[in-house]
Amino acid sequence: MKLKQVIASMLLGVSAIVGANNLSDGRTGKIEFESINTPDMWQYARRNLTNTRAQTITGDLLMPRNATAGNRVPALVIMHGSAGVEPWAYDLWAARMNPAGVAVLVVDSYKPRGVESTGTNQNNANVTIASQTADALNALRVLATHPQIDPARIFVIGMSRGGNPAFYSAWPMFQAPVNTNGAKFAGHIPLYPGMCNIRYRANDDNDKATAPIMFALPDRDREDYQDVAVCERYANELAALGNQVTVKEYKGTYHAWDGGARRFRYAEGHTAKACDMELQMTNVMGSGLGRNARNLKTNEPFKGFEDWNTAINGCMVVNPRSRIGGDHSQTDALIADVLKFMGVR
Repeated sequence: MKLKQVIASMLLGVSAIVGANNLSDGRTGKIEFESINTPDMWQYARRNLTNTRAQTITGDLLMPRNATAGNRVPALVIMHGSAGVEPWAYDLWAARMNPAGVAVLVVDSYKPRGVESTGTNQNNANVTIASQTADALNALRVLATHPQIDPARIFVIGMSRGGNPAFYSAWPMFQAPVNTNGAKFAGHIPLYPGMCNIRYRANDDNDKATAPIMFALPDRDREDYQDVAVCERYANELAALGNQVTVKEYKGTYHAWDGGARRFRYAEGHTAKACDMELQMTNVMGSGLGRNARNLKTNEPFKGFEDWNTAINGCMVVNPRSRIGGDHSQTDALIADVLKFMGVR
């Protein structure tokens, strides 16, 4: 098979390596599946194969004890944040979801691409937001083939930078480049997400989210990575456009409050809190930056990619006082809210 054909098959979600893309044998534990590397959201949305490459991704699938072929269970795909897969993906999320009867797939978008962290460089070209969005959708595609998982009840949650794929995978424009064989996420949970201040909006006139979205946000006075007020404004705008969107601010919490008892300041945190910019994407090749591109901080339009990139480089800064903080009581509240959102409790 020629390279171009291989790339096209990966983009369409049709694997050349069947064993890495089909869980019909009921396997659990460490799995592999095929995804893609794509340079940016524009080339991804426009299905530009020129710079798209196949990429094998790994994940850990942890099943609840009550899962059987006769009792298919819901599942939660976990998309990690800037530090990569961290212990509480297992110690908290799997430990609390599995006893509630929920399967958990912890996706690792970083190590297969040779990346340890993007905490000091959120613009790391080796693992783009678009590639992580493809990872989430390809994880859905593969998970839906598992005989003990209900394909109609697969949800996705994303922490911090992982909030991007958890959010963007809700929109038809960003779903289209990956053929999930008809599978759709049943719900999307951006958790202290990293996608509010720089917004690649789908076509608001035609695109509607295909499932409910639950924004779980930190306390606006304690969040150093994103502007919670901007997140809430964005969520409310999407709801007003007819999307099923809920938003909750968990008072007293810092960024990454589900991380156990840890609490510290991260001296090199690369944040977008000072940004407030957006555009409406198009899926048309050669259509430039997009529609209605603007900087809400200055009320000025972006005239092209140079303006957009200059604005990002100007407003994304290293905050030496970026706080991280665990909160057990609000973590309990979050877990309960996620299970309710999934219809488990």
